Amino acid sequence: MTDCFEALGVPHRPLLDDEELKRRFLALTAEHHPDVAGTESGEFAALNLAYQTLRDPCQRLRHLVELATGTPTPRHQAAPAVIGELFPEMGRHKQALDAFLKRWNAAPAGLGKALLMEEQLQLQETLEAWLHRLQEERGKALEALPALDHQWMTDPASREALLPKLSDMAQTLVYLDRWIGQLREGLLQLQIGL
Repeated sequence: MTDCFEALGVPHRPLLDDEELKRRFLALTAEHHPDVAGTESGEFAALNLAYQTLRDPCQRLRHLVELATGTPTPRHQAAPAVIGELFPEMGRHKQALDAFLKRWNAAPAGLGKALLMEEQLQLQETLEAWLHRLQEERGKALEALPALDHQWMTDPASREALLPKLSDMAQTLVYLDRWIGQLREGLLQLQIGL
């Protein structure tokens, strides 16, 4: 398993400084770029992958847990509690969006679509509010990261006990990021008039 932390020369920890990570990445890629190195550098591609992994909190946490346990993250995991609480409402919003888009596509041009405009605006407002809520939940999840990082760095003996928390946080971010992406795409479809 490639160690992305080692590839970029940064410490193995849950929280990294984004600017420092970017500086390390740019310095290393300038050194290993195929135009500079004079060869087709697999190291350049590895640096790119490492940066993409570590700059995303979800991927970074998953990678850290995988390195610490020596095993890949299972494809199917139980959803963290916060996701279980949000899932039914997310499902309702996604179904409402899909049903509206289906009606919009079936409606005749002109008057048929005009009759759906009020519903479109209401749905857009509802989805924007839900998107805001999901972004707040994502922010809440990330607010716990500095304390976990502090414990990880100051008490190495507790690292094994922190792994389930880091794994849950990564899993929470997977769901939230996916849902946020789906809502943004749906809102874009509504805003550009489908």
